[in-house]
Amino acid sequence: MFPRGKKFDNDTIDVVNKGCFDNYDTLACVRTSFLTILSAITLVFVILKIVKYHVYRHPQLHHYVIFYVSAVLCFMCGASFMAGARYPQLDFSACFLKLLQFALICHLHWSLGARAARREDVVQHVVNPVLCLYVLYCTTVALMGMVDVTGSWTQCMRPYWLMLSSADLVLVQLFVVMALYMTHRSEGLSSLASFKSTQKRDLWSVVVVYEVSAVLAVTLDAIMRFVGSEVSGCSGLFGHTQVLYSTVMAVFAMAKFLLPTWVLLCVFQPVEGDAHNSEVALASRYSLDCQTDTGCSSIRGYHQYRRMFVPEQSGVLPALQDEYPFPELQKQQPAGLPVAGLSTINEESGSLSVLESPVSGSLRSDAGELSRAFGHRVSC
Repeated sequence: MFPRGKKFDNDTIDVVNKGCFDNYDTLACVRTSFLTILSAITLVFVILKIVKYHVYRHPQLHHYVIFYVSAVLCFMCGASFMAGARYPQLDFSACFLKLLQFALICHLHWSLGARAARREDVVQHVVNPVLCLYVLYCTTVALMGMVDVTGSWTQCMRPYWLMLSSADLVLVQLFVVMALYMTHRSEGLSSLASFKSTQKRDLWSVVVVYEVSAVLAVTLDAIMRFVGSEVSGCSGLFGHTQVLYSTVMAVFAMAKFLLPTWVLLCVFQPVEGDAHNSEVALASRYSLDCQTDTGCSSIRGYHQYRRMFVPEQSGVLPALQDEYPFPELQKQQPAGLPVAGLSTINEESGSLSVLESPVSGSLRSDAGELSRAFGHRVSC
């Protein structure tokens, strides 16, 4: 480990420190300008997505936080592409925000997976502590890298880059395991009955793009760290050729920072609806609008550990109410009136609300059959 601030750079042959300002190079300026424009365009789409979320009043808080972090990430990427060689702190900030973005995605999907498996205690005792330690580790390493900087000749060989990309790769593998589990259990778990091909495609799109990003980052950082030498510098790994360096770094930057954000823009879509229904979604596109009776029954099956649906009138299922008494919700109405909806008991808040059922016809027919069945059993 060489002392901090010792210079091994050569401004003439170093391809890393070239750009549009100091040490001007046409090809390097084209590269940085192209990446900056892409970041700006991506930022515009992210802002439009955020506005759309607020217009729809999307109930899932995770999505708001993910896109707000993505907006800051796009801004920081643009600044990093333009001046990252001169100020490595911008590169570390962009890397940290990208890791934070993925940590939020992991928390969203792992929380929903735990709820689908009816193991919400796992979120509190496993998911939250693991992700908090992960964010704390990334914050510490990024701050250390911001403080302990060298010239552009050897900056890419600092160990902090590999430490961050390795942590990213480990978290991605855990995310892959969770995706495999959810895909495998989707056929056998009634609470995941609505997890169909479109949802699987969206989930695995996120998995693949972050897997590719993490593998590329670890590979490049490992090569920089273990193959590069402080004599030839970072530029020597590319033969001091600006064409090779600009091509590799442009592809790498798009795959690591911009491509994941583009996939999120396509996969996550705001929806209008009940907040409880949105929690089942594995992404915002995983819409649970109850367009069919099957979809509605899947949602009710998923939430049966949180809610109890009871009839609103005393004339429906009298025998069932006698055997399983519920608190009185409304004044009794004469028997024979049509069922207008369902009264919902929320176990968390203890409040009562009336929920209009999209399948009231089928519920009334099922209620009649159950009433006759229970009436027959009581009369016997």
